[in-house]
Amino acid sequence: MTESNHEHIVILGARENNLKNVSLRIPKRKITIFTGVSGSGKSSIVFDTIAAESTRLLNENFSMFVRSFLPRVPQPDTDAIKNLSMAVIVDQKRLGGGSHSTMGTITDISPILRLLFFSSRSALCWASAYVLV
Repeated sequence: MTESNHEHIVILGARENNLKNVSLRIPKRKITIFTGVSGSGKSSIVFDTIAAESTRLLNENFSMFVRSFLPRVPQPDTDAIKNLSMAVIVDQKRLGGGSHSTMGTITDISPILRLLFFSSRSALCWASAYVLV
């Protein structure tokens, strides 16, 4: 496998729920968004395939004693999943907080983002490429 292949999560022949032998490459270290109509398999790829395998990989690091207390995660119905790292999975359930809570406020990253944008001291209009401030 070449070095560039390690820069992607490779899923071959995913058959979870309504997926029918789906194969794809997802870039690592980038934000990837899955969009599509209802029933197109977005959640099946993200939660039932990638998240399930990542959780399984994470759980394998614990002793048998600790694993006995963890929920059993079945292996996803795929031919292969390559280059997947362990990850913390945030699912679609409500995390708490008020109606205006976001991932930024819940994970306490908002103050860091606020500092980052404050330190730039200028705003750029993406449509016209003009500096606004």
